[in-house]
Amino acid sequence: MIEYRDTAPPEGLDPLARLFDSVGWQGRTRDRERFAQMVRGSALNVFAYDVENLVGYARAISDGAFSAYIGAVAVLPEYQRQGIGRELVRRLLDGRDHLTFVLHADPKNHLFYLRSGFSLSSEMFRRKRSW
Repeated sequence: MIEYRDTAPPEGLDPLARLFDSVGWQGRTRDRERFAQMVRGSALNVFAYDVENLVGYARAISDGAFSAYIGAVAVLPEYQRQGIGRELVRRLLDGRDHLTFVLHADPKNHLFYLRSGFSLSSEMFRRKRSW
């Protein structure tokens, strides 16, 4: 049974880094201080555990008044397609109907977000990071 918490693994960032690496996000874990800042700077964090093993994570940054940006939703590949990602997103959104949530998503994940209550928008602008 999957348990959802708002607390990071007690052993630190290593389990989260392994999760990110497993979904191809090694670029985000390369600089450990920057990776730690990502977690610290997130207003909302939801962690999914199978017993004590981290299997999923979602985060958002927000002003708490009007806007929020979902910066990551990751689930270990062997746990995908079990509803964990959808539950992580639901928990980020739950009780926050006063916020407009936005996110960037790879086209292969569009259906997941459409099914999670999001819609495509032509009103967004972005400036890509240089890493």
